[in-house]
Amino acid sequence: MSRESSKTGFTDVLLVQTMGIAVQFMGFMKASLILITSLCLISCAPAKSSYFGEGTFVGVTPSGEEIRFANLGKDQIALNVYSPDCVPCWKEIPALNLLHAEIQNKFPNKALFMVVDPYQIVPDVTDELPFGQVYQLAKDRMNLEIKNRNIQVPIVFMKKPFRVKEGGLVTGTPETLLFETNPLRLYYNFLGSISELTNKEEIQKDSKFQFFRYQFGMESI
Repeated sequence: MSRESSKTGFTDVLLVQTMGIAVQFMGFMKASLILITSLCLISCAPAKSSYFGEGTFVGVTPSGEEIRFANLGKDQIALNVYSPDCVPCWKEIPALNLLHAEIQNKFPNKALFMVVDPYQIVPDVTDELPFGQVYQLAKDRMNLEIKNRNIQVPIVFMKKPFRVKEGGLVTGTPETLLFETNPLRLYYNFLGSISELTNKEEIQKDSKFQFFRYQFGMESI
């Protein structure tokens, strides 16, 4: 065998081996890509589970009735977080009253509540004070708000672990939390006021108001 033919044969073998390695590498990359894609789809898919302990959210009405939101039998629940010291909270009351009336009349499978953190709205109280004591003080303050600001949305005084504080689920007001049920799961945080307009027709035309209605399943785009 000549040197030229021997060199050609060696080159052919080397080429075949290289192609084989390349094919194996491509197969490995394809399998890896499929695995990564699958993991991504699994991790990015909407989860029907609670992330913030929503299932434990409990509050007390001004009449003393305890409400466990996970057991209300509604498809969707909106919790508007309010504070008497929050000016934007005052300004969105007309929009909240309008939403509440519409939900009561047209959407019996939904519910809107105005919720407060008693430990946040009562001045100079500490976490060590029992809920019952802070609840009475908070109720007195909110009774004035109901009277002076014409609040028509049902009010609930939230028990721990719900809190309005830095590092928590809700860090300020106003904020409206939208939940799906079965199980109770937060799916949208509406930060800021829904609308600060006062006229019914103007509120209904407000893009933020319309966006809230869409997010809460009250209309389609």
